[in-house]
Amino acid sequence: MSKKRSNFLMIWVILAVICLFSFLKYVSPEVFQVLMAKDHPMPTPSTLMMWYIIMGVLAGLVYATTSDKKLVDFLSFLLPDRGPALKFVLQKLLLIAFPLVVGWFVYSWSIPGVASPVELRIQHPTLPQEYEKQNNPYREKDPETQRRCIEEGKILFQTYCRPCHGSKADGNGPFANSFRLRPINFQDPGTIGTVVENYAFWRIKEGAPGLPSESTPWDSAMPSWKDDLKDDEVWKIIMGEYDTAGVVPRQREKAE
Repeated sequence: MSKKRSNFLMIWVILAVICLFSFLKYVSPEVFQVLMAKDHPMPTPSTLMMWYIIMGVLAGLVYATTSDKKLVDFLSFLLPDRGPALKFVLQKLLLIAFPLVVGWFVYSWSIPGVASPVELRIQHPTLPQEYEKQNNPYREKDPETQRRCIEEGKILFQTYCRPCHGSKADGNGPFANSFRLRPINFQDPGTIGTVVENYAFWRIKEGAPGLPSESTPWDSAMPSWKDDLKDDEVWKIIMGEYDTAGVVPRQREKAE
C-alpha cells in the first residue's frame, strides 16, 4: 500500500489541495454559521481562501521535498513508463485538467465585474509635504496684474485642459465621454472650491501617476504636466480655471 501511495504522491498532494478548497468553499461557511449563531452561511473571503490555498500548495511541496525518495516519487508521476493503467489514466487527466483549471482562473480574474470597494475612497488625499508651503505668487500682485494673469491662465486652460474639462470647466470636454471616470466638473462647489490653490498645483503637476496608493482605486486619466508646463503657467491655469468655473479656492486656516 505504501509503495502504491508513493507512486501517486503527486495525486495525493493534489487531492489534499482540492479537499482544502472544498472545505473552505462549502464546509467552512456552514461550520461558522453554527459556531457564530448566524441565520446565514459565513463564506470564506476570497483573499483569505487564496492565501490558504497557496499555503496548502506550499505545504504539499514541502512534504514532497522532505527526502530525495519522496521528491523522486513526486516527479516520477509525470514520466511515461509501463506502470499500472490507473497511472496512465491519471496522467492524461492531469495533463488535460491543468490547462483547463489555469484557463478558468485566468478567465475568472480577467472578466469585468461590479463590486463594492474594499475600503472607502478618499476624495482628497493628504497634500504631500513638498507642496504644503507652495504659494501662488500672483495672488500677492496688484489687481491689474492678477486680472492679466487670470486672462493668460484662461488661454492656457483652453489650450491644455479644455479637451477633457470643457471650455466652461464643467467636465464636458470633447474627450470627456471617452474616459471611464469623467473629468471633474469644476463648477461643482464640492470640487476645487474645497481645496487650497497649492493642492490644485499638486494635482496638475503630478496628475494621476502621483496619487497615493492608499486611496486607490482612482481610474483617473489626469496626465502629469510637470514636464510640459512651467510653474508660473500652472499657477496661471489655476487662476483661470477658478475664474472660469465661477468658484474661489479655499483659504488656509490660520493657527490661533
